Amino acid sequence: MNKRFLVGYGAALLSAALVGLFTVLNKWLLIEFIPALTAGAWTYLAAGFVLLPWAIRAGGMNFKKPLITIAWLLAGSVFGPSLYFIGLRLTSGTEGVLLINTEAVFTAILAFVFFKERFTKGTFWASMLILSGAVWMSWSGNSLFSNNTLGNLLVAIGYVGWATENNLGRLLGENIPAVTLVCIKALVAGVVMGILSLSFGESLAVPLRVVPGIFASGAVSLGLSLALFYSAMRHIGAGRTGLVSSTSTLWGVLGAVFILGEVLMGKVIVGGLLMLIGISIFAWETNKE
Repeated sequence: MNKRFLVGYGAALLSAALVGLFTVLNKWLLIEFIPALTAGAWTYLAAGFVLLPWAIRAGGMNFKKPLITIAWLLAGSVFGPSLYFIGLRLTSGTEGVLLINTEAVFTAILAFVFFKERFTKGTFWASMLILSGAVWMSWSGNSLFSNNTLGNLLVAIGYVGWATENNLGRLLGENIPAVTLVCIKALVAGVVMGILSLSFGESLAVPLRVVPGIFASGAVSLGLSLALFYSAMRHIGAGRTGLVSSTSTLWGVLGAVFILGEVLMGKVIVGGLLMLIGISIFAWETNKE
């Protein structure tokens, strides 16, 4: 394997690991009793400010589609992250990590419904496996409003917001570089969640001990992972990068076990296996296109 491929696969693998650890680090912040919206605000602001110099160099802040831009920001900077952080407080880091897989499903379904993209049999069965795994893992058997079940539901609905953002971002991406879009989304999300935090009586002040965690979550897991992802695509292509990225949940689960000290329960293992099989099929189908 030549140096170009080694660099590409290394960047893709590290990007996947950072994406998986994003949820673990955010869960750690919540365990440290940081209010959900406050944690989200600082995490996204850290990511936005780290990406800002890169976005300024890339340029392209010419928003020619105002209605799509507003919908994109509402979905990806307000709806998605707010529900994600509130839901993550109520569930475990492991389950939050595994729910990452639902974003690909929701993105594909919305792309099929609104943009008439091809939806193959393989994609359908992959989606069913992922959603079945999410339900199996989340359902407590008692009430929809038990902590884990409600938390997982809110996280999943948050991913519907991000899936909507993915599809609308594709339209905006025709004129605007991806890094510029992500930077603006992160800064707007940080400001909006900060305002929501204050409106709910939460404090934006955080103890110094969690600042490294905020930096690691926002600047490294969110910001650096994006840079590595695009570097990998330049070296090995979008298909191979996407396949390697599907390992993000594996790294996230390992992080939840070794960083958060969580124990894998039987229902989480079964649900996780169903979802991992589904995401593997999904990634394979995507790579064939």
